[in-house]
Amino acid sequence: MSCFLIKEAVDMSKYARVMDVNFWGSVYPTFYAMPHLRRTRGKIVVNASTTAIMHPPSLSFYAASKSAILSFYECLRHELAPEISITIATLGFIDSELTRGKHLSKKGTIEVDQRIREISNLHPVMTSNDCAKCIVNEACRGGRYVTEPKYYGTLMMIRNLCPELLQWYYQKLLNSMYLRDESIHLADTNTRSKET
Repeated sequence: MSCFLIKEAVDMSKYARVMDVNFWGSVYPTFYAMPHLRRTRGKIVVNASTTAIMHPPSLSFYAASKSAILSFYECLRHELAPEISITIATLGFIDSELTRGKHLSKKGTIEVDQRIREISNLHPVMTSNDCAKCIVNEACRGGRYVTEPKYYGTLMMIRNLCPELLQWYYQKLLNSMYLRDESIHLADTNTRSKET
């Protein structure tokens, strides 16, 4: 996952791996599994993430890769039906290295960022076991989508009906994150100048 504002990006070529992992990492196995899935009337389950629909700021590359997954598998659903069914998971925060702050930085290196932890702590974080159960249950039922936690479905509807409200929330979130960062930077600068 990449977590920074696009204006902070240093070397655009470093972020292609987000698409390589998230998008192509799903497309290639799907392509090579299709003959078997057709013979067995199998199912494809893919994780598109709520960022594919909610488009949060500072996650532009990650959201783009997950949006690509969503679009690709929506198209594929029509191409492969009825032999192969597809369940698309749009999940919220899952307890992982990502919610603990590990991400692809604006320099294109893997780092841990406290801001990501703080953002993750604003939302309920699911365990991977709970998440897997939800996905398996919905795929076994033949569901087209699984969204967890359920309230993200309401947020997605709000996004479609009143996008200005979501933009207002994101602007407030960004302002609080970056104003806090500026105050930390100023405090560090003041501390350094007192030390010299």
